[in-house]
Amino acid sequence: MKLLSTPCSRHFTFKDFIECGDTRDRLDLANLPDQSNTWEAISKLASQILDPVTDQFGKVELTYGFCSHSLGLNILKNPQPRIAPNLDQHAGYELNSKGKRICARGGMACDFIVSGKSSFEVACWLVTNCPFDRLYFYGADRPLHVSYSETPAGEICWMKQQANGRRQPYRYTVEKFLEMMVNHDT
Repeated sequence: MKLLSTPCSRHFTFKDFIECGDTRDRLDLANLPDQSNTWEAISKLASQILDPVTDQFGKVELTYGFCSHSLGLNILKNPQPRIAPNLDQHAGYELNSKGKRICARGGMACDFIVSGKSSFEVACWLVTNCPFDRLYFYGADRPLHVSYSETPAGEICWMKQQANGRRQPYRYTVEKFLEMMVNHDT
């Protein structure tokens, strides 16, 4: 097991990814990866996506990072859980209680914001400058969800708020996303 204070990239330590998020803080869970591939995936996400974003915009604040199987189970106990462990890549390469990968996509994901910057601006820069796998955009004042994998899909989902309060995903190519961002009140 790696020491949490060990750097995983130029700007981040493993602790940044493992000890972030309201539920993890409230429950004070260990939330440590068991799989060596997950540790490597955290490093790649940090170096390939978050280091360049930090270099461009300044300090990045992680709002949700690594999610162990036990943390995921606790989050799913909430009356309105807002995670999809089999899709969102926060579990990296971790296994469930049946020995299957929690998320078959592989790679690693995190949610983050850049203080003083619109997520609109950060998202537009990120999708044109970083080898992302998936990016979920929730609004200019909301954290971005981004993932990295060895075979990045470059998939963008704009999670638009509906009248009923739920968010509906709309999938875009980079070109269409940038076009929509310019023409939409984010």
